[in-house]
Amino acid sequence: MPKFRITADDGKEVSQEALDFESEEAAQRDAQRALVDMASEALPNGKRADFKIQIEAPPGSELYSASLTFRSRAPRKRRPK
Repeated sequence: MPKFRITADDGKEVSQEALDFESEEAAQRDAQRALVDMASEALPNGKRADFKIQIEAPPGSELYSASLTFRSRAPRKRRPK
């Protein structure tokens, strides 16, 4: 099974891990699910967040990268006259 290096950045910390996947496509699917998991664990926690993930195979050779950006804005409350 091929080994891939995964780098994940949740906006607060960056982690790296070497994992085995059956294929590049399997690694990419897992990376996409990881982005969703990072977002669901971190939100809601403020008005903005950025999540990134990168896959390298062999290390140093980028195979895939993805990011997810969250921005929120509430309409201003009107003051009564």
